[in-house]
Amino acid sequence: MCEAGGTQAAGARIRRSPMTHLQIPRSPALGLLVMILAAGAAAQTERAKVLPDDGAAGDQFGTSVAISGSTAIIGASFDDDKGINSGSAYIFDTTTSVQLLKLVAADGEAGDFFGQSVAIDGTLAIVGSMWDDPKGKDSGSAYLFDNTTGVEVAKLVPGDGEAGDGFGRSVAISGAIAIVGAPMDDELGTNSGSAYLFDTTTGAQIAKLIPGDGAAGDQVGWSVAISGGTAIVGARFDDDKGTDSGSVYLFDTATGAQIAKLVPSDGAAGDWFGFSVALDGTSAIIGAIWDDVKGPDSGSAYLFDIATGTQIAKLLPGDNAAGDWFGCSVGIRGTTAIGGAMLHNETGKDSGAAYLFDATTGTQTAKLLPSDGEEGDLFGRSVAIGGGTAIVGAVQDDDMGGDSGAAYLFDTPSAPCNVVFCDTDAGNLGDVTLSTCDCSGGSILLSLSTSFPNQFTYPLVGLGTTAVSPTGTSELCLAGSTIGRYTNDAGAISASGTFSIDLLNANSAPGGGVPTIGGALCNGNTWRFQYWHRDGMNPSRFSKGISGLIN
Repeated sequence: MCEAGGTQAAGARIRRSPMTHLQIPRSPALGLLVMILAAGAAAQTERAKVLPDDGAAGDQFGTSVAISGSTAIIGASFDDDKGINSGSAYIFDTTTSVQLLKLVAADGEAGDFFGQSVAIDGTLAIVGSMWDDPKGKDSGSAYLFDNTTGVEVAKLVPGDGEAGDGFGRSVAISGAIAIVGAPMDDELGTNSGSAYLFDTTTGAQIAKLIPGDGAAGDQVGWSVAISGGTAIVGARFDDDKGTDSGSVYLFDTATGAQIAKLVPSDGAAGDWFGFSVALDGTSAIIGAIWDDVKGPDSGSAYLFDIATGTQIAKLLPGDNAAGDWFGCSVGIRGTTAIGGAMLHNETGKDSGAAYLFDATTGTQTAKLLPSDGEEGDLFGRSVAIGGGTAIVGAVQDDDMGGDSGAAYLFDTPSAPCNVVFCDTDAGNLGDVTLSTCDCSGGSILLSLSTSFPNQFTYPLVGLGTTAVSPTGTSELCLAGSTIGRYTNDAGAISASGTFSIDLLNANSAPGGGVPTIGGALCNGNTWRFQYWHRDGMNPSRFSKGISGLIN
């Protein structure tokens, strides 16, 4: 989410301020390095504009957005259901654009700003309420919800929370672990900041994350993200590359131990690197909204490989300009990254824009603009990506009253999925399909059809591409690399010649070192699958193959 808080004169920069909830006026005065200046990148078609059923002036719907599979959550931190600026969040079906639920805190009150941050994974959502008062004024909290029923599951409060911590400024969730940022915590000095890990099944606090070199004013926890066993925490006011240059820390979620610290190769004073972060597998994107590479406060974003700590690319929109604040929001899923530039002037001053990039090369692939964008909409204040969909918040859209807010859905470029191979040998019988290559929905069905009824079968998986014929009747096209066998998921083909397993919920790993249980399969590799099956009394055979980039 992008915010500026406090009062600033034309061209002035605010330092060491919490900078949280200022509504930006309609006309404010405002190692390896791969700079991508792709002015010719195509515009992407808008699929739908999303509005809440009960939206009203000043709600700022779209303050925060997140997506998992075909479900999106959208925050409206200035909604007044529980009092002025108590806040709310909404659940939408991204396929139909229909509102499913409205979430409010059971104990919400005026000024809590519930919905300031949101995240979602499967059937669980987390919503930050950074000015809630459970441990003192503005100590903050976060809430867990079942996003299928709207039931509040737990309220998360840190054991050592204090007044003014702003716990809930940022939230993220992955499986059974949630992370919540408290950037105004004073553990290592005033506003040094911290982040906390929680068990989403119990609501219990697991760990408090503190960097080894944290200092007063760093605001660790301003942004957070989590994927697998790694958490990433932004400290926008860290001074490693100059005053307020910013940094990001990596933590092991199992131990709470700091793994690494990331800073950009060309970082400079005032860049605010770490203002926004997102993580998918081993790929991280980090926003630096006040980087000046294309003019004062034009902004940038960086891609890092967190497994090595290597900077992969620096992302710059082709038409990036002074004051755009590109990188104020970021997201990543598989091979696609997204960055918001809420003060871009495409359809009027501060109308906003968002950009898609290839996360493997850093190349800009598209520019996202709303069909009805206007001056001051701040489109790009929040962004998220998943399930083939990008969602972008426009907090000062006026469809339901001044600054009521809106969000927009866009289709994103698809990674290769359901690519057929090993289909030229007449002996390869049986067709194979993947239900999806996107892990965010929690299920990927690998299905066999047109096969031999009532015969024994199980799938094979690997990265190899060499064809061999071990049975003499058909080809196995996975040789040349380790081949895993899902023997614990073996079974009988149905009377109609079909069989399937859920790759993300398989009974056990197939062996051979192939990481195919649950999220371990979702590592951005192009996995190749074939079924082995009996053929009555004849020698066994292999099906045709299917491959997909799974993430």
